[in-house]
Amino acid sequence: MHQTIGSTGSAPHLRGSPRRSGLRRVIRLVAILVSITLVGGGAWYLLLFLATRTDSGSAAIDKSVRIVEVTIDSGDIRIDVAGQGEKTELRKKLTKSLRSPDEKIEHDGDTLRITTTCGDGMGQCGSDYSLTVQAGTRVKVNTRLGDVSVTGVRATVEGRTRIGSVHIEHVIGDRIVAASETGAVTLKDVGFDTAEATSKMGDIRVDEIEPFKKLRAVTKVGDVELHLPSRAGPFSVNALTEIGDRKVEVAVDSSSGTALEARTKIGDVTVRND
Repeated sequence: MHQTIGSTGSAPHLRGSPRRSGLRRVIRLVAILVSITLVGGGAWYLLLFLATRTDSGSAAIDKSVRIVEVTIDSGDIRIDVAGQGEKTELRKKLTKSLRSPDEKIEHDGDTLRITTTCGDGMGQCGSDYSLTVQAGTRVKVNTRLGDVSVTGVRATVEGRTRIGSVHIEHVIGDRIVAASETGAVTLKDVGFDTAEATSKMGDIRVDEIEPFKKLRAVTKVGDVELHLPSRAGPFSVNALTEIGDRKVEVAVDSSSGTALEARTKIGDVTVRND
């Protein structure tokens, strides 16, 4: 009788034991998988670190060069003007790991072309370029991922990036183009006949400029802030925002030969004389 009751009373422990054992097996399996993932991930990043290398170099730019065109996949581009007594020069930094930048440099007449691609694959791949050029050199630069900076040029300038900022300063040229898909765009202390400063997601700022014929400053998400020459105007103004504040504090005349467009969808628009 006691044996029957004892046997019956112990039955729940016999049924619960497999559940606890199964749970422990699941926990051990998860722990093993997590450990493998962490170790494998750590080993992968260690491999990338050990395989990554950066090579730097420089080369003189021939005095005959009057046009510079740079197109790269990933990296920053910086253009400056050589000062008195300084030489025109190309400086570069190439980063490679499991893939390497494919660089092509061509000197064709008065044009210097630099093209660098990375292609598909894993690992770091990039190329940063810094050029000092003569003041009258026309500049056209484009990077997919990186910042663009052009300073001191006395010629037409076109600077573009997909992800990064564009900064153009102390430039005088017939035409200036500064464009980013994701990043801020700045024109400072510049002179031009026509200029475009555009972004899809980023602020636009134009400051310390000389009298002009046409200025277009447009973004989709971000503020547009234009500081025009003091006492300049009137202007033919197209200034709009869908969500944000609009402040136009310049003389406006739709028949003016000086056209100004400042637009954003989400952000503030400010146009004023300084």
